[in-house]
Amino acid sequence: MKRSFLTIAALSVFATTAFAQTTADSLVTLPTKPVKERSWVPAVSNGVAFSIGLNALNVKNSNGISGYDLRPLGSRFVSVGSSHRFRLYKGNKAALALKTGLEVSWNNFMLEENNLVSAANGQVTFPEAGRPLQKSKLTAAYLNIPVMPTVIFRQGAVSQVSFGGYAGMRLDSYTKVKDQDGTKNRDHGRFYMNNVRYGVALDISFRNAGSFFVQYDLNNVFQANRGPEMSAINFGIRL
Repeated sequence: MKRSFLTIAALSVFATTAFAQTTADSLVTLPTKPVKERSWVPAVSNGVAFSIGLNALNVKNSNGISGYDLRPLGSRFVSVGSSHRFRLYKGNKAALALKTGLEVSWNNFMLEENNLVSAANGQVTFPEAGRPLQKSKLTAAYLNIPVMPTVIFRQGAVSQVSFGGYAGMRLDSYTKVKDQDGTKNRDHGRFYMNNVRYGVALDISFRNAGSFFVQYDLNNVFQANRGPEMSAINFGIRL
């Protein structure tokens, strides 16, 4: 009886071991796909850009007109729009891309002193108001398309540098005058401004921060022989 029990136990252990070995041998190892390393710079990047800064005027010829001096801190530039970056080439430490998009911008030319903007007799002038003013400005809104070749850096404080150009179409322009008593007057019109603007731009972006930009219009603010020959300069930060 004791011998039979030992025989049965030995056969059970042998059968279990043989089954486990057969099961292990029958398992099929499936090939695993290699994990693709994520690129340090994406092929396409989309976002929203908001810019705020100041503007100035580069006067080439006054044509005998005066009174257009701007307030240094009161004359402002604002823009908002979409930003799209397309990678063209990627290296280990740097990449080349092209940035473009669609933006709306506003040039707010805030006049110094108590001057107004007047468009009459085929010319724009800036006469004295004859009364104290809180502010007097000429605002122009544009729809712009920038085209900016961009160098992207993998490391360092500067993340990317863009240099290129832009072109825009005037959407609206108006003057706004605010008297000392708070009375406001807004007048929409062309004011002999050019309908198109174009120029060159430089953007320097800092890692984990915003960017610094400069824009220089290559064409004049006003039409030829209609006012001072001057172009706009915009600079500030982009978020």
